[in-house]
Amino acid sequence: MDSEKKVHTLSQLGRSLKRTLEKVTEGKTMWFRAEIAKISQSPAGHMYLELVEEENGQRLAAMRGTLWSSQAASIRQKLGADADRILSSGTEIVFCGSVQYHAVYGVSLTIEELDLAAMIGEAEKRKQATIATLQAEGAMELNRQIVLPRLLQRVALIGSPGTSGFRDFAAHLIHNEWGVGFDVEVFKASVQGKGAPAELIQALAQAQQWQPDAMVVVRGGGSALDLDAFNQLDLCRAIAHASVPVLTGIGHETDLSVADLVAHAHFKTPTAVADFLVDRLVTERSKLAEWALAIGQRTKQRLNWERERLAQDTQILRLQPRQVLDAMAMKLGHLRENLGLQARQAMERQRQQLHQWGTTVEALHPENILARGFSVVRSGDKAVRSVQDLAPKDIVHLQFHHGRAEAVVTNVTSDPDEPTH
Repeated sequence: MDSEKKVHTLSQLGRSLKRTLEKVTEGKTMWFRAEIAKISQSPAGHMYLELVEEENGQRLAAMRGTLWSSQAASIRQKLGADADRILSSGTEIVFCGSVQYHAVYGVSLTIEELDLAAMIGEAEKRKQATIATLQAEGAMELNRQIVLPRLLQRVALIGSPGTSGFRDFAAHLIHNEWGVGFDVEVFKASVQGKGAPAELIQALAQAQQWQPDAMVVVRGGGSALDLDAFNQLDLCRAIAHASVPVLTGIGHETDLSVADLVAHAHFKTPTAVADFLVDRLVTERSKLAEWALAIGQRTKQRLNWERERLAQDTQILRLQPRQVLDAMAMKLGHLRENLGLQARQAMERQRQQLHQWGTTVEALHPENILARGFSVVRSGDKAVRSVQDLAPKDIVHLQFHHGRAEAVVTNVTSDPDEPTH
């Protein structure tokens, strides 16, 4: 059976594959879309590209692409200043080319033309899809609702340090003409290519942990394709939902990326962002200086007023006790005079009363009564107060003012008005 096997060589298989491809393609050029994973250039000017197709991070296909020097020069001329950015790793291109097969190098695509309009159209479709999704989520205005701090000094700078836009922003911010200082922390991220959105999202997350007053995303100028990374949905969603204000200076004047639309504020250039931050800080510091001056003046005026009031109160405290004491002394003098007068009047009244009482007592003294002709009649040891105490033949003793006598009662006559015992 081994003798019946038909063994083919690789070159035979290669020729067969080549005939099959030539039959299928008929030598026609076709349009393709692929991402440049890697690109290199030979000394002769030929460009060799590693083209890939990926979906959700998984590589679906890979193929070599060749751009001969003559075509490379023509394409570069059409692309102009954007040539180096478009013909670089991470860029998705739409191109016209033919399928080639080489027995040693395998299948490759010979690139003849790039369709920049188609690439821009695809980018615009992705941009509009991102805007529609964010509008449906209500995320377009979220970051603008965050209030910028009045003194905005702690800045998280997100971008690629090697780019001109990054350097321009840093120079204008740090070496500003006013000499105001900022606390700047750099969070590196690519700003172009397929991997840029993921790096920018990671940089945004790290920057928020640093707790800045604001995050600034900068990039130099570029074409619509160069800025396609800033239309990516996840990146724009991360900006919209950021916990601090995001300022963008992506360096393009004719069109706005979705990142600009969802940011707290967007500026035409990185330099414009820096100027905004400097002007804002200078303005706020000027306001603070004015407030401090006004507070100082008002404080000085209040202190002067309080000093005057204190002097007045001190004068009053010095004079008022004297006035009170003088008034109290005068009142006390009047009270003393009144008390003396009242005491003398009271003593005079008492003296007169005592004199009257003395006169009365003296008048009622038994000796004085006896001197007026009265006498005291006693029966035994008791004074006789009524005739009822006497009976005929009783011996009574009579006391006169001068001398005594003894008598015998011969008759007793009662007074009809005198009550009987």
